[in-house]
Amino acid sequence: MILDTQGRVLFINSVAAAVYVRRPAREAIGLRLGDVLPQAAGLERIELARRVIGDGEPMIAHDLWSGWALRWTVRRVANAAEAENPAAIIIMCHEGALPEDGSDAAPGEVEFRHVDLGPLAALTASELKVMALIGEGMSNAEIAAKLHRAVKTVESHRAALTEKTGATSRVQLGIMARRAALMRRVSLDNPNPAAPRVAV
Repeated sequence: MILDTQGRVLFINSVAAAVYVRRPAREAIGLRLGDVLPQAAGLERIELARRVIGDGEPMIAHDLWSGWALRWTVRRVANAAEAENPAAIIIMCHEGALPEDGSDAAPGEVEFRHVDLGPLAALTASELKVMALIGEGMSNAEIAAKLHRAVKTVESHRAALTEKTGATSRVQLGIMARRAALMRRVSLDNPNPAAPRVAV
């Protein structure tokens, strides 16, 4: 995707268009990202592009949109400082394609606060914790021990997860958890795991 300083889409490929603007790429050209995303989310992403255009330093941002964990690499378009309409190019890839260590963003990287959990939006804080651990391949007994809960409580959460997400198996729940990189976003020690890193 290529954005100008006003957040207008100058170019977008079909994948980014499907994830962010939910319409064909050709219809997204000329739209302002702030008009197709919720206001705070759009402004946060436009501000990152402006910062890169202004100082010329590339940046990396971690995103979660439509339930997909994405990594943005943002660079100023060559000669953007002298151009009449300076722009930044944003290259996105799924974080599942990158090594995961479960840590926060490294120095110089940012984590978007305003995200879209997609099919995970209806989950409670406790359900997000359980789902994150399912994504790590843990059994119900291992999850119960990790969270200091009864196995029956974990089983109840797992049943709610399948109902709320539409997943038909534990494997599907694990895939959804990995796709959203839940372990990097959910604090297992915090009573409200989504709050510190996720503002929906």
